Formats: sequence, structure tokens, C-alpha cells
Amino acid sequence: MFRLSPNRTVVTSFNPKTSLSSSSSSLGSEEYYEEGDWVLCVAAQPGSIACALSNGQLQLYDERTMHLVHTYERDNLLTELTFDTFQEHVLAATANDGSLTLFDIRQRNAPPAMEWKNMLRTDEEALTLSVGFDGNIAAVGSSKGKIHFFDVRSNKGILGSYTQAHTDEVTRVRFQSTGGMGTTRTTTSVLVSGSEDGLACVFDTSQPTEESAVTNILPVQAPIRELGFFGPSMEAIYCLTGSESMQLYHKDESICRKDFGLQFRDCLNQELVQNWATAKCGGKTSPISPMEYLVDCHWDTTRQELSLLTGSVKGDAALFLVGDHGVTPQHYLNGGHRGVIRAWHSCSNSAFLTVGEDARMCEWDRTLKSNDATVLAMAGKAPQIIVPSRKRSGEPMQRGAGGGKLRRPRSRLTISPY
Repeated sequence: MFRLSPNRTVVTSFNPKTSLSSSSSSLGSEEYYEEGDWVLCVAAQPGSIACALSNGQLQLYDERTMHLVHTYERDNLLTELTFDTFQEHVLAATANDGSLTLFDIRQRNAPPAMEWKNMLRTDEEALTLSVGFDGNIAAVGSSKGKIHFFDVRSNKGILGSYTQAHTDEVTRVRFQSTGGMGTTRTTTSVLVSGSEDGLACVFDTSQPTEESAVTNILPVQAPIRELGFFGPSMEAIYCLTGSESMQLYHKDESICRKDFGLQFRDCLNQELVQNWATAKCGGKTSPISPMEYLVDCHWDTTRQELSLLTGSVKGDAALFLVGDHGVTPQHYLNGGHRGVIRAWHSCSNSAFLTVGEDARMCEWDRTLKSNDATVLAMAGKAPQIIVPSRKRSGEPMQRGAGGGKLRRPRSRLTISPY
């Protein structure tokens, strides 16, 4: 296991909430980053990075320089972003006002390329999306337990909806992609959805009705926070739950292939401590933060590996390799974040991004290990911190009590998951 320091860190917003009982100069780092703007989610494609903030902004960055190139000001919270639209320069986003928006990031000062508004009920939020059928159909999961389908080739209304599969809000939808390792990416008609009701449903969306489309139901029995396909043929499904556990399934079987149990975090921390003590990092052991929540998984088609990112409320993180018989620590991430990490995105075989509640976006490189980072620092090339040139005024979003990761950027953000 190797310790990683971030290559570059971007401060997306500098809007901390000062304490009423303390001057700003006396604030500790934990208190300083407890309130203020958050980065809710991130998406990237070669050349561009997009991130959504809790103040309503959608920010675009140049991937090479990590400099801010444009900001879209919005009056709602974006809940998910994706560049997996099969159209270069097109970014898709859902928001808590129930809208689905396509942005052509080349036309930065123009209105969105396409936008579907007022299509859902006034009290229905669009929480998640996935684009399938090779860029033609977008599936949107809602806070009312429904999955709506949109034909992104036209600006018409809802193409159809699944309304019976879930009884609570749909937290994630994902189309199955092909498992090839080439540059050409395609999708199948298979869609998996996860919900607060503890079920993951697998659909063949080419079927004419919802009843005939359901091919499998996975009884996860815990609120689902993240899920996705993985495996050589993308035939397997991982589910991360609100109880901070992980379950692995085959898409065609309802029996869980691997349940890591409610003590999963204890197992992760035990593996982390043992590997850290063995590595000793130059002969000395330094304290590490216990992992307190699961962020998400990523399937590397080149390496044929499933990676799991976990985090601590202090901002440290650990990257684990998920295998048939358990998990193995690969990297310990330190020195980047100062608060809860909300999401991560893999940019290449070695580089990935993390974003969090400290308003930071960090770039990491697996090939740059701790010794390399030390050499860079001694040579006057310490990891770069990029600070925005202007401040944003206004009231920061309120955060509820508790220390956990608030999974859904919705109007009920004051609810603690613990």
C-alpha cells in the first residue's frame, strides 16, 4: 500500500460560514470547513471537468490546467452529472426541480442545448440519470419512486415511465455498457435501478411494458446509495448501502454472491492498519484516520479491477481493490480534503478526481507515490493549490447535525443519515 498526495487541488468556492463565538483568525481547520459551499458531484471527459456546487453553480474546468473556464448560475441544485452522452462536448444533468438538461459546453454563453422542465410533479425531484441506447434515451430516477425515460433527440415530453418497481425514491439508475476495452463505448438495453426501499431492479428496457421489462429483483434490504455494473462482460452489479456495506450480485441472479456485512468498515480499517504497519513508510508509522463511509466503486476495463473508495470525516481516504475473497488496500489518500468526500471520478488508468464538502476538487495519480511527492516538494514543486480569483457572497447551505456523508443533494439536506 502506498500513500498518495494530490497532484493538484482546486478550491471551487471560498465561502466558509464564520463562527459567532470565534473570530475567523481563531477558527480551527475542522470548524472552518464545516459549513459553506460543497461540491456535490463531478464528471469528466478528455479536456473538460464539470462539478456541481451546493450554491447552485455548475463549474467547467480545463482538464489540463485545472483552471475555471465557465460558470453556469442556476437557481436549483444539480443532483447528478454525466458526460456519458455519446456526444462530444455534451453534458447531461438532473436537478432537484425535476429537470433534465443537456449543456453544449462549447456554447458557454448560450442557453442549454436541450432542457426538459415541468415534466414531473411539482414536488418530484430528479435525483439520478443514465444515458443509454447509445445516446438516444435518458433514464431519470425520481424522489417519488419512478423512473422516467426521455428521448434526447427531441425536446418532447416523457417517453414512458416505470412506476411500480419501487416504493421509495430512486437513488441510482445505470445502463449496462459493453465490457470491451476499446475506445468505442456502447450500451445494452439493460438498466439497473437502486432505491431507498432496499431493492435493486434489473430491467430489459427494450420490452414494451414495465411488467415484461423486469428481469430480476435484488433484495439488498438496505437503502441503496450507489450501484453499477462491473465484470469482464459487465454482468455483475455492486451495491453500496446506507449502512455502509457492500453487496455483489450477478444481474441474472437474485442470490447475493458476496455480502460484506454490517461490520464492513471494521474489516476495512483492520486491513488498512495491518497494511500500513507493514509498509511503515520509510521506517516510521504515522497515524491514519479510520474509514467511516463508502464513496463509490469504479470498474477499470483495462486492468479488469473493481476499486472501492472510502473516506473519513477529516478528509483522508483509502482506495481498496475488491477481489473474490475480500478487499485489499491499494492507496491511502492524505493531504487533499478537509471534510467529507462526496464523489470520485476516474479519468484514466492512473488519474482520478475527488470532490467534497470542503469545496475542494483534488486530482490524484496512482503512479505518483509518497516518495515521489516528497521529492517534488523538496524541489519546490509541491502539489499545486488553485484558488478562485473571486469570492461568492450569499448564505451558505445549512448542514444538519451529525458527521456522516449526506448522500442526496436535495431540498432535505438538513437530514442526517445517522
